[in-house]
Amino acid sequence: MLDAWSADRLQVFTVSIQTFPLTPGQQTYSMGTGGNFNVTRPAKIDRASIVSLTNPSQPLELDIDVYSDQDWQAIPVKNIPSTLPQGVYPDDGFPLNNLSFWPIPSVAVNTILYTWTALTEFPDLVTDITFPPGYAEALRYNLAVRLMAEMPGNYNQVTAGITTGLATESLARIRSMNLPTVESQIDPALSGFGGRYSYLSDMPVGRRS
Repeated sequence: MLDAWSADRLQVFTVSIQTFPLTPGQQTYSMGTGGNFNVTRPAKIDRASIVSLTNPSQPLELDIDVYSDQDWQAIPVKNIPSTLPQGVYPDDGFPLNNLSFWPIPSVAVNTILYTWTALTEFPDLVTDITFPPGYAEALRYNLAVRLMAEMPGNYNQVTAGITTGLATESLARIRSMNLPTVESQIDPALSGFGGRYSYLSDMPVGRRS
C-alpha cells in the first residue's frame, strides 16, 4: 500500500531537494541505487535547476525545464555544448532513471533535483515508523479495507461500512494537506516579464526581466 501511495503526489508529504555535480562534456547521468546519482530512484522529478559555480561564495540557482518525450524529440541537435544547460530529459527508466541535460555543460556546474520522497515502508511488525499528523488513521483504516478485499469473509456489514468510510475520509484529509499550491502563470508577452502570480500576496513571484 505504501509503495502505491509513493507513486501518488497527493499521498507524498514532502519533496526532497538533492544536489549533484555535473561533469563537463557528459550529457547523460543515471539516477538510482548504483547509478551516477547514487540515491534511491524517486517516483518522479518535479522540478530541476542548474547551479552556476562562477561565484562559489554565492552560487546562482537557475530553474530549467523538465522535458517530456515530445520536448526531447523536438530538439534537432542534441549534442550542443554550452556553459549552462536549459533543460533535462528523464527517460523514467527502471531501476535507473537516465537524465539527459541539454545543452551539454562545458564547465563544472551542479544540478538540483526536486523529487517525490518515497514513503518509508515497514520492515517488520515491530519497528516504529513515524509519519506526519493524519497518516496514522489513514494507514490503519486503508490497510483494513485492503485486507478485507484480499481475505474475503463474512464481515459485519455495519463495521465494514464504517471502516470504509473512515478509510476514505482519512485518505482525503492527507491528500488535501499534501495538495501543491496552485499558481497561475504569467505570459511574458502580456506582462513584460515571466513568472507566477501569488494570490496570497497579490504580487508576481519568480519574475524575470
